[in-house]
Amino acid sequence: MRHFLLITLCLATLSACSCRQKPEQVAQAFLESFFASDYQQARVYATAQIADILDKTQSILDSLSQEEHQEVKSYLSAIRVTVQAPEKIRGDTVRLAYKVDFSRLPGPGESFITLRREGRKWKVYALE
Repeated sequence: MRHFLLITLCLATLSACSCRQKPEQVAQAFLESFFASDYQQARVYATAQIADILDKTQSILDSLSQEEHQEVKSYLSAIRVTVQAPEKIRGDTVRLAYKVDFSRLPGPGESFITLRREGRKWKVYALE
């Protein structure tokens, strides 16, 4: 009986943790996948609207020659992103600032990413 109770408690804890990623964690994972040209992984964190953009971006990348493709991936791999955590989350939508640090730019640029809660998960809804 104790083993059953212990296993049930462990499973409940694991399922609660896996479904509750913070929006800044989702944004960070999405942006890292996006800038690594891993659009399939980025789709995991995206709404349908963003998935369409990812598909178009993948099509453009696929149309390049092997050499151009590698050059783009090498270029993008030098980009580092840092997502700022929100002060407070109200409702089912959150807009987060993120910084793009890239050696070919004079200073880190700041942009925004918007996430929307779908069920119990945060999904990337818009990029600014």
